[in-house]
Amino acid sequence: MIFKLLKKMVLSLVGLFLLLVILLYFHNQSHAPVTTEEVIPTDESQQIQRAADNFVNIIKATQTSYAARGAHAKGHACVKAYFDINKDIDPQLQYGIFKTPGKQFKSWIRFSNGSSNMAKSDDRNKDSRGMAIKILNVSPNKVQTQEFLAHNSPAFFSTDLKDYNQLVEREDKTKYFLSGYNPFKWRLRELSHVNDTLSSPPYSPVWDDYFSNTAYKLGPHNIKFMMRSCSQPLQAKKNTTDPDFLRNTLVDELNSDSACMQFFVQLQDASKLMPIEDPSVLWKETDSPFISVAKITIPAQKFDTPEQQQFCENLSFSPWNTIEAHRPIGALNRVRKLVYQASSNFRHNINKTKPPQNIEFTIIPPP
Repeated sequence: MIFKLLKKMVLSLVGLFLLLVILLYFHNQSHAPVTTEEVIPTDESQQIQRAADNFVNIIKATQTSYAARGAHAKGHACVKAYFDINKDIDPQLQYGIFKTPGKQFKSWIRFSNGSSNMAKSDDRNKDSRGMAIKILNVSPNKVQTQEFLAHNSPAFFSTDLKDYNQLVEREDKTKYFLSGYNPFKWRLRELSHVNDTLSSPPYSPVWDDYFSNTAYKLGPHNIKFMMRSCSQPLQAKKNTTDPDFLRNTLVDELNSDSACMQFFVQLQDASKLMPIEDPSVLWKETDSPFISVAKITIPAQKFDTPEQQQFCENLSFSPWNTIEAHRPIGALNRVRKLVYQASSNFRHNINKTKPPQNIEFTIIPPP
């Protein structure tokens, strides 16, 4: 009797294990078409307007007398940096700002937490982290900027624009990912990306890896990009119990020394599972490795003044502040053109501010 009972229990456990393996395998598959050109759905214009309205509603929901960004509301810092193209950059990658090996550009970098609620954005909490670069004087008339926006997870948590809108509009986010009783209709792959994104904080903003998630042009190529620290970590870690410790750490770092990061690109291989319309699909490094193309140097500087913090708040970043050689591609990028502009216009109107016109700078080292 006991033997039969144990046998049933073992068979049940084996069955559950096999079901779990099948379920995980099923959800790790993607049927996203791999194309080298963009594929635009017929309802995209409606979905884009829907996303823009949702984004403004997010700002309104957390608005007090001040309107913060709809995402990445809390900025740790805006720092001055140099963006140096590698002298040995591969000729096949020499397009746009990467055309001239060894060329140096000035840039602004904003580090941030991902939460849309600035009042509740605590550096100690699990959250996404962002890094946005505004590279100056990339066109002959010295007016155009080139901007790269990235966050700390290599894959996005929505497959397309319709899914993204449904997620934003759903009050119970758990039920969005685990809807109904059929586990084969759950969104486990996307949920795993959320878990990756909402990670524990790094000790410093420059010690995280930042990924584009979405695809971009690099001349004739389709690429994604990544930024990774090349600085030596501080030998002695300091207080991480402060809700603003990420800013405080960066203050300490840049008071005493410079910091650096490498900028990498990953080329699409259309023979592999590397779609441009579904950012939830991870482009595997085994299919196409990241290639270093530039170095970002953040010199020692004092950035935590009220004036520079306000300057940082007034800055607007968008992947569509770009030259054609680096044009954003894919649905989640196409929606950002209207959404980011609507967000910027709304918050600047509420705050009675404007994006700064003079963004040139000189670097004054700390005393």
